[in-house]
Formats: sequence, structure tokens, C-alpha cells
Amino acid sequence: MTPPEITAVAPAPSQGGTHTNIVFTIVFSVPMDPHSVETRLTIKSRRGKPPPGCDIKLAAAGRHTGCYFRWSDGDRIMRLFHPGHPLAVVTTYRINVAGGIRAASGAVNELAHSWGFSTEGGPSLSSTFPGNGGKLGPYQAPALNFDRAMDPKAVAAAVSLSPDPPGGYQVLPNPTVPGRFLVEPARPLVPGQTYQVTVTRAALDVDGNHLQAGARFKFKVTGYGSSPSLIFPAGPAVGQYTEVLATATPEQAGDPPGLRLLASPPAGSSYSLAVAAPDGQYLATELGGTHRLEVLDLATGKSTPVLGSTSSTMVAWAPTSQQLAFISGGALRVYTLASSQTVTLSATSSFSGPLGWRADGEVLAAVATSPGLADRVALLSPSLRAVTYLSPPATTLPAQSPVWSPQGDSMAFAVGQPAAPSAWLYAPGVGANPFRQLAAGQPVAFLSSSVVLLREPSGALATVSTAGGPVDTLVGPVAGQYPEAVTSTATGRQLAFTRLEGHYLQLYLANDGANTEDRLTAFDSATPLNAGPPVFVGEPG
Repeated sequence: MTPPEITAVAPAPSQGGTHTNIVFTIVFSVPMDPHSVETRLTIKSRRGKPPPGCDIKLAAAGRHTGCYFRWSDGDRIMRLFHPGHPLAVVTTYRINVAGGIRAASGAVNELAHSWGFSTEGGPSLSSTFPGNGGKLGPYQAPALNFDRAMDPKAVAAAVSLSPDPPGGYQVLPNPTVPGRFLVEPARPLVPGQTYQVTVTRAALDVDGNHLQAGARFKFKVTGYGSSPSLIFPAGPAVGQYTEVLATATPEQAGDPPGLRLLASPPAGSSYSLAVAAPDGQYLATELGGTHRLEVLDLATGKSTPVLGSTSSTMVAWAPTSQQLAFISGGALRVYTLASSQTVTLSATSSFSGPLGWRADGEVLAAVATSPGLADRVALLSPSLRAVTYLSPPATTLPAQSPVWSPQGDSMAFAVGQPAAPSAWLYAPGVGANPFRQLAAGQPVAFLSSSVVLLREPSGALATVSTAGGPVDTLVGPVAGQYPEAVTSTATGRQLAFTRLEGHYLQLYLANDGANTEDRLTAFDSATPLNAGPPVFVGEPG
């Protein structure tokens, strides 16, 4: 009879950097007598130590130990498992199979077999964000990047952030990037404060190996508006918001969305609106839809009432974050933070929103309703108190939804009934006729100086060039649900929108022309909230 042969092994002879939880495997040429193999197998380190927690003799006898044998393929493949007992790191082991192993047919191989391999080192912290001595925005989270997949519970227990931020923090893994973790505070980090992240050797990789060396790094928190973030209200229903939340735009794909609690109304009440200023430091809020607006300074916690703002229906922050436009009782007014004064821009028309500030903060666009006239886009100058009305030629249909280009040299707005709007462009510096019809849909924002984001009549989000041409759909329906509240960065590289999923409005982020979508909230029956209109703050220059 032909003696049995070993045709493959794992780990392979002289293999270096072997995982410490590797399953020992021997493949034979024919079915074997398992007992004859198990009783002739030994595994020892150079110092003569067996694998941790594993007594191979006990395993061969079927008794309890930290390892066990399993055979497959008709007893041709032997595996030795050692779960929960990783091999020692940076250690050379030798596997020996003594002569006398027997095939199931009775054929014997009298030759001894022996080979060695080396295990990998323990895990290490390969990088951090920010680096030691770096800076971080108040809505951002420090990140840890290990060189391999780690045990989330062990990492969470080994990581600390000091001083303890308001509301505490969580250590959360990136589910798609092995070894990446974020230290997510429950509330914004304190601007100007220096924090330290400490990681002890108690952090384990998924094989149970300890971190090779502990680490720590310090970082300083910059002011509000120093990093891009999203701020939005959330509550049980639209217009009934019980908290205002912030989340930093993810640094890497798959980063867990950390929500920071910025503000909440008094117990038993809700905000009818909550809108963040572009610098991320101020919030304009209104309780219950019947109170005055208030401006909350997140840096100081001070809240200031806005005169003449009772029962406001629409608000818009100036690009400088120092003025707040609002509509109250049809009157369009502007509140200035420095003076705490409110002025009425025009009393000749009844105004409605949305409101749109030009990039330089010198002109404000609104929709004016005048007796006997169709709704028109009105351009108002807060400094000059001047009003200009736009009237596209050859149309008597109402106008709505004005949005400015990033440079402020053109504007898009809708003309027509809400169910069938048409997007028009107003570009006074181009050609003899400053008006041009673009496509069916309602303008939402400019994604660049030459690309307008539209809401199509169907409800989908699409783009059209200011020169006209085809309309490209970016975000369509999911399970029949179209995007609802929409905002974009000034550069157009990111969109944020809400969409009904199940029974809750969730917040989504679309990157790079909406090629990908990331859900930033996970509201459900345990957290029964709906995301309100989001605002990008702290955009890079």
C-alpha cells in the first residue's frame, strides 16, 4: 500500500507574520486515521512552550482544553482550532509530526515531518486625527487608526478623552475601515480647550493581542465655523422640534455619524424653527410658532430676543452671520447682532420666502405679493433701503424661490404655479436680455457658478447648466420617497437632504455630485425623531 503523504499545510513552512489566531491545517493525500495523527503532533516555540491554553494531548484524547481537532473531506483535512487563545506575538513556532501516521486503509508513513513559522507583532496605533499638537473643530471627533482590525469593546475600554467633554463621549468603530475608531462627544467640544486622547495597552486586536505600546496625543479645539458641519433641528413632527443637532461631515467614508446636541427648548415646548448661522456659532430659534425669534450664542450660552419677530414664518442668515432677515406678518425685516436693532426693509408689499442673501450680504431676495400683481422676486438692499422688482418678459405667472450664484452675479428663480414651475436665470451682466428660461423645475441652489440644482416636478433633484441643455437627475426616489428639505455647500461638492424612510425623516449626505449617499441619522421607534431642514456651516474658504 502507498504510504499517506502531507500535500499542504498552514501556516506554510518559514511563513512570517502569521496571524496569532491562525487555524493549524494539514492536508493529506488520502483519508487518515485521525488518532494516529493527533497523538503524533506537537507544536512548540523555540523556548519549548506550547501554544497558549492548548494541550494537544488532551485535545487528542477529546478532553477539555483551549484547542480542539476537526476533520473534514473524509478525514483528509485536519484542523486544530484554538479560539480565545492567540499564539504569542513575534514568536517562532515549530510543528512536528512524528513518524507512524496511518491512513484509513492501514498504510503507514514512518517519516517525521517538521516545519517552522513566525507570528506577527501586536497591533499598533498607526496614525491619529488630528496629529499630536493639531487642531480640531468643535463639531468634529478625534480619530484613531490602528494597523489592523480591533476588538471594539476592548478599544472602547482602553481609550479615554480628557478633560471629560460636556455630555460624555463614545468610542465608535468605522464599520467599513478595519482598525479605524472615532471618539464621538455627545455635545460640541469647547472652543479654545486643549484635550488629550489616551490609548492604553489594554486595547486588543480581533485575535486578542494587546497593543504593542500605549499612546497619547493632544489637540486644541478651534472656534465655531472652523470646520464643515451640518446643523439641523429634530423632533416628533415637522415644525415641532425638541432638539437641535450638529454633525461633522465625515472625514472618511463609513465614519460613524456623531450627533452633537446643541440646544433644546424648555420642557413641554418645541421649536417651530431652528436655523444655524453660516459660522456655526449662532442659532435663530422660535418657540411654538407664536413667540419672538431668539438668537442663541453657542459660545456663551446667551439667548437674545429679536424685536419685531413675533410669529415669524421665514428666516435667513446673512453670509457674515451678523444679520438675520425674517418675515413677520408679511413684513420683511433685518436684525443686526451688534446693535440688537431690527429694521423693516419695505412696507409696500407682503413678503414671503424663501429668502436669499447675495454673497456680499448687500442684497436680499424675497418674493413680493402686491395687490393686482403676480408674485414677483424683489431685491432689497438693507443698507440703502432700496427695492427692485424682477419681471421676466412674456410671462405674468407668479415667481418664487430665488437663489443666488456663489459670486452673486446671477440668480435663479421659479416662474409658474407650484405644481409646474419653470426655472429662470437672471444674469444682468450677460447680453441685452438678463432673463433666460432654463428648464422645468424649482431652483434649490447653485452648485457652481454655471450649474443650478433643481427640484424637478416629480420631486427628484437634478442639475442644469446656466447655458441650458440637458437636465441630469442626481437624487431620485427610494422606495417611492423623494428628497424633502435640501441644502448644499457653497462649492457644490456636498448636498444634504431629508427623506422619509419607514416612519421617520432621516438626514442624508450626498458627496461629489451625489454619486454616493450616506445616512447621518438612525431615528426609529427607540429614538422617534424626524430630521428638519439642515444647514451647512463652517465651510472651508
